[in-house]
Amino acid sequence: MDQEIIIEFQAGTLRINGGPARREVPPRKVEVSGYPVRLINVPLVDRPGLNPIEHCPYYDNLSEIMLLEETEYQLLFEPRESLKDVEVIPHADELFTRIRFKLGDSLAGILNFRSYAGKSFIGIETPYGREEIPVEVRSKKINYHEQYPAMLADLSDEISSLILEADSSIFQTFTPSGEDDKTLYEDFLLLEYLFRPENLPAAAEHINHSFYSGLKREVEVVPAGLASVVDPDGMVGVLSEPASFEGDGTLRVLPQLNLRETPDTPENRFYRYFLESVEEKILSLHESAPDGYIRDSLEGFLDEVNLLLSAGWLRDVGDIRVLPLNSQVLQKREGYRDVLRYFFILDLALRFTWDELQDSIRGFERRLSELYEYWCYFRILRILEDITGQRVDPGDIFVRDGWKVRLKTGNSILRFRMDDTGIALSYNGRFRRNTRCRSYSLPFRPDYSILVEVGECTYFIHLDAKYRSTVRPHDLYENIEVRDAEEELDRKFRDGDVYKMHTYKDAILHSVGAYILYPGDRDIVFAEGSGDVPSVGAFPLRPGESAGDERKLRDFIERAILNIIEEK
Repeated sequence: MDQEIIIEFQAGTLRINGGPARREVPPRKVEVSGYPVRLINVPLVDRPGLNPIEHCPYYDNLSEIMLLEETEYQLLFEPRESLKDVEVIPHADELFTRIRFKLGDSLAGILNFRSYAGKSFIGIETPYGREEIPVEVRSKKINYHEQYPAMLADLSDEISSLILEADSSIFQTFTPSGEDDKTLYEDFLLLEYLFRPENLPAAAEHINHSFYSGLKREVEVVPAGLASVVDPDGMVGVLSEPASFEGDGTLRVLPQLNLRETPDTPENRFYRYFLESVEEKILSLHESAPDGYIRDSLEGFLDEVNLLLSAGWLRDVGDIRVLPLNSQVLQKREGYRDVLRYFFILDLALRFTWDELQDSIRGFERRLSELYEYWCYFRILRILEDITGQRVDPGDIFVRDGWKVRLKTGNSILRFRMDDTGIALSYNGRFRRNTRCRSYSLPFRPDYSILVEVGECTYFIHLDAKYRSTVRPHDLYENIEVRDAEEELDRKFRDGDVYKMHTYKDAILHSVGAYILYPGDRDIVFAEGSGDVPSVGAFPLRPGESAGDERKLRDFIERAILNIIEEK
């Protein structure tokens, strides 16, 4: 009982086998790009899952036939007539491998998209032309519906830290623009993240129970004997009116100052504006949403945001005039600070843009590995802040250029102190034979290097973000047989052949450890002796559920640093 897709092209039939099915599903026929497609044991799903083959027609932005990365598919093309020079699409050597023996006029082989995730096509190319249907290649390394928006949320926090710096050159002039580079699907994902019970609903509950109020100043003219608090500013107007005086010159009336508690504050106007913006976004998506899971979810989100907007105290809150981003209430008070965070999350298409982040989320082919690399960088940075008790200035992390910003990489160093020991973090630092911090063989550029300065010597702990779902012991020594064969054949090294953790530790002088960070669930450390270092290994670091992972990684890094200080 296997999963199978049978596509009836004009030139012949292409069969795609995805291996054993998890459950038996009645066969059915659909039409994709004008071609009849028969689905055997292929489940119809509301949202993308982890079956090797799935049919999900509910997303406008995704192809309805969904395959899976790092999964082997057996392909068989049976032509309607004798054909030569048939190619399978995609026909890149690293994706499709033809079997070595002949099956008459048929073409057979193995397709594996490896680590590619995004939009692709599958089909055949013959002397008569090219026939293909679109497919969506899903990631199985990361939970796209939870971890992807969680990564965006955390990265948005980092860029907002720069925006909210009081001495930032753009602090007073920051405004959101109308531009939007996100796809509708990304907007929906972020709304799903927003309406989780622990996110916006929890923040709104805090605000409703203890909303921030201010004092509204009201002045009214009352008989002089009834005035308890006289408003000095109002005296000018009273004294200028002859009717304010008795015949003997005594004042008949006085300006009474009344201070009334009101929820009509800039912070609450911002809160109401945010809820109304979310409502507009939901309504906009609902106009073009397909029937099924997406439309039902959007209608549920709309009910929730309408409920939040119906809070009685919000009726006394006026329209927003300016964004009060310098408000300490918005930045620090429970509930409000969360809403400010969600504002930045949903408005990643700000006029103030983070180049790397925009490049990585634009369009359909999302470079999740790059987003994961940026995200891990900030997790390590926050770990070092926690260990040393020191806070990094956001201006030391980013390079600002007008309305744009980019990360400092390469020779950029973030410095900390741990008692008398200097600690530093570099991102994409390069180690060569002729640099002060050097490699004795090939150039290396670890994703992140922690520098521990003891006396006249600097010791290194390297970490690499690896976008993979599992780590096994032999993953650290992957492709050694291939590498050795290429070395014998070509008599040369290739950078990729030695881009492994153990080579970092061995080739970069004074390195005591090198570790993979990956979105999995198992940590592995191979220590040379009884201590934590020298060693190589791997640590899980998962977006959206990283508290426990970070705590374990933090404790290990702190022990490693202390071990270096004590031993050296």
